[in-house]
Amino acid sequence: MILNEMKVGQSGRIVRLLSEGARNRRLCEMGFLSGTVFTVTHRAPLGSPMAISVRGYEVIVGVDDAVKVEVEIV
Repeated sequence: MILNEMKVGQSGRIVRLLSEGARNRRLCEMGFLSGTVFTVTHRAPLGSPMAISVRGYEVIVGVDDAVKVEVEIV
């Protein structure tokens, strides 16, 4: 499943990042590392951006980044 497909309130675990280079590094710096558990806390009315609670803080992720994160529901 892709992060962008998740609904508010769902929790998941990051499986892998589908990006490379600067985008991959940026996602890692925001806390999106394999095995990390997170929760989708908010979504904008049109779906982007979305707020993710990860590693004790909230991160705002746009659709361009959300489609690059493969997740599993926990």
